[in-house]
Amino acid sequence: MPATLQAFIAIFFLGALLRSSGLLKKTHAERLASIVFSISLPATILVSLDRVAFTATAWKLPLAACLVSTSMLLCSWPLTRLLRLPRATRGGFLLGIGCINSVYFAYPVVLATLGDEGLAQAILFDLGQTTLTLTVIYGLAVWHGDKSSTPRSALTRFVSSPPLWAFCLSLLLTLLGVHLPAWVRETLTPIHLTTTPLASLVLGLSISFSAVRRTWALALLGVGLRMIGGLFLGIAAAYFLDLTGLERAIVILVAAMPSAVTAVIFASDTGLDEDLVTSIVALSICVGVALLPWLPQLALFLLG
Repeated sequence: MPATLQAFIAIFFLGALLRSSGLLKKTHAERLASIVFSISLPATILVSLDRVAFTATAWKLPLAACLVSTSMLLCSWPLTRLLRLPRATRGGFLLGIGCINSVYFAYPVVLATLGDEGLAQAILFDLGQTTLTLTVIYGLAVWHGDKSSTPRSALTRFVSSPPLWAFCLSLLLTLLGVHLPAWVRETLTPIHLTTTPLASLVLGLSISFSAVRRTWALALLGVGLRMIGGLFLGIAAAYFLDLTGLERAIVILVAAMPSAVTAVIFASDTGLDEDLVTSIVALSICVGVALLPWLPQLALFLLG
């Protein structure tokens, strides 16, 4: 198991232990989530998307990510209506299944299995996922959240999002062929490196075992849609875009990854059903960890 993922899991269980023991509470998770959302996550976006190389077919990978996540949301929206979920719960469900855990789960697995070339392809896939996450998915979260009572306040919260501004700046620099100055990158890198441990701690501190018991049925449905549904949508996207070899392996593998910790941060920031989102993320990560020994073999199989 990659060391990065081992640290992620260890910090997650530490946070859960601190929460269950009463030493830290939900308010601490909310304050920490605000720091991650406003400071460390923007730094991660700027550093991760800097120096991404584009080839003639590079557009297919971000497009595949958009196809997978958009299809997931479109298929799940009628289901949330059929289940008659409350507004905040509906938004949390869509948020939980729409966010793919690329940086904290997929990257270590891909790097350990397919090396630097595979990681570069995963970053390109994540470019499309990041675009959708910081626009459509976060917009859905703001729209469903109870912290935005009017369309105007929802729009204000959306356009003032620090991660959105970081992404727009990174995309502009990429289009202009400009990279971050060395001193800026060196300054942002230590902040970027705090995102994984802080986000892991946020997830652990957000865990409520009573909430998991309350939401387990809906959370398991969300996990199934995110991972099993993501797997089949990844296969469909790879077939539709005529992807082969490494590109096909990356699309299918990453599309089936667990739900992202970013979903917990967004849920806390917008006032969605945080218990449900946390349960979907936590349970999907547990499933991902259980499947981890077979993921490298799956990746190699998909290369064939």
